[in-house]
Amino acid sequence: MVITVGKTVTVDYVKGQKLDVYKDKEALDKMTEEELHEAALSDPDAQPLTEEQLKHFKRVNPNLPEKKA
Repeated sequence: MVITVGKTVTVDYVKGQKLDVYKDKEALDKMTEEELHEAALSDPDAQPLTEEQLKHFKRVNPNLPEKKA
């Protein structure tokens, strides 16, 4: 069961249950980058990474072209 209250989404998961994580994909697609970033900042458990933190990541597949921002 997925419960959405404001910008908070709560998912109850039962082992073996298929989880539809894209249930609200249409709503997410309508949000601007600024709205997505604001929503991420409002969630204390899922803070966006800083540019400094991202510098320490390594590419999983170095054969893929780098994405331009």
